[in-house]
Amino acid sequence: MNHLIAALAGLLLLAVAAPANAASFDCAKAKSKVEKLICKDPQLSRQDEDLAKTYGEALKLWDGKIAAYVKLTQRGWVASRALEPPEVSGGGILCTDDESALPCLRTIHADRIAVLKSPGFRLSGIYTRGPDMISLKAMPTGLNLGYMLGDPNATQGFTDDAHPVKVAVGQTVVSFPLTGTGPDACVLDAAFEADMVTITQKGPCGGAKLGGWWKRDQTRDPEAELF
Repeated sequence: MNHLIAALAGLLLLAVAAPANAASFDCAKAKSKVEKLICKDPQLSRQDEDLAKTYGEALKLWDGKIAAYVKLTQRGWVASRALEPPEVSGGGILCTDDESALPCLRTIHADRIAVLKSPGFRLSGIYTRGPDMISLKAMPTGLNLGYMLGDPNATQGFTDDAHPVKVAVGQTVVSFPLTGTGPDACVLDAAFEADMVTITQKGPCGGAKLGGWWKRDQTRDPEAELF
C-alpha cells in the first residue's frame, strides 16, 4: 500500500510540474521563445486557449462569409507576436525580447481576444472602389475609420484614433464622424453587409466624394496598410 501511495504521489507531482498545454498548439513541439513562454506561464496558456476559442467563433461571423479575412488578420497578428531584439525597432513586432516580454505578451493577447470578441470586428476590413480605399480597424473598444482616395484634391480623412466609434452587438449601421470642423466637417453613415458597405455622406468632407457602395477586399488587412 505504501508503494501505491508513493507512486500516486509521484504522478500527482509530475502532473503539477508539467506545463499547461496551450489550446492552439502542442507544447511538446514548442520551438519559438514565444511558444515556450506560453507553455510555461499559466496566464498566457489560459489566454492562448481563450484566443483559440475566440478565433474559432470569429471564423463563423457573417455565416462564415468573411473567414478568409479573419484568417488573414490572425496570421498577421501571430507574425507580430514574435519577440524583437531590444536594439531593433519599427519592424511591426509588438513585444521586445527583454524583461518586458512576458507582460507585453499578456497584454497583446488580452487585446487580441477583446478585438475578436468586439461587435465591430465583423465590420472591420478594407473596402475599395476602384483606386479608392476605406480602412476600418477594429479596436477593443470600437472602430477607427480612414479613407484614401485617388483624387489629389481630397486624398485622406480619418476618425479620431483616440476615440474609436463604439459598435453594439448586432449593429450593422454605424455613423463615423471624421476629424475636422466647418468646411471640412464630415460624417459618414455606413450600412454593412458581409461583402460590402454602403456609405451615405453628410457634409463636404473636404471635397471628397465618398457616397455609394464599397466592396470588401478579403485579401487585405487594415493593420498592414500604411495610413
